[in-house]
Amino acid sequence: MTRAVRVIKLGGSLLAWPELAARLRAWLAVQPPAANILIVGGGALVEKLRELDASQALSSETSHWLAIRVMSITAAVVAGLIPEATLVEAMEHLDLSKFSSLQILDAQYFLSQEYGSAESLPASWDVTSDSIAARVAEVLHAGELVLLKSSLPTEPANFESLARSGYVDAYFRRAAQTLVVRCVNLRSPEFAQVRPA
Repeated sequence: MTRAVRVIKLGGSLLAWPELAARLRAWLAVQPPAANILIVGGGALVEKLRELDASQALSSETSHWLAIRVMSITAAVVAGLIPEATLVEAMEHLDLSKFSSLQILDAQYFLSQEYGSAESLPASWDVTSDSIAARVAEVLHAGELVLLKSSLPTEPANFESLARSGYVDAYFRRAAQTLVVRCVNLRSPEFAQVRPA
């Protein structure tokens, strides 16, 4: 079952962009009505964590959960940039009847609750905020998952080519296999988009 829920993954590459808040508001204003649930990527902070992991050889589990903690920070950053949005720390506190507002989900609690279950995402660098947003969209039976990024894919868009080119993480094609996905270039004046086949 799908419903009027839109899960949006905000790419970390957009976090340092001065126009982020204005462009996100402008994009939301032209979307069909839906409950908008935002997952924020880790951006440069997670890239620094990758560098630390490369030099110190942290365990996959340690790196995974540290990256998720970083996503809690970036979620709070975006909540500060868009004060009319609501920062939500548990899935059960989302209000899916709100069609005119933006809810930013800090996914750490949800992921820790699921961890170790048959449905949980693996603790690996193969899983980033792309697959986390896909998992949230699956649990919420979202009508679509939108990937807001700084560009569109350079190859013909299917999940395999998106992963191969690094546009999404390596696990994404598994995490998103049942979802309707839309890729949007938030930096494009007309919000250029493509739907992976």
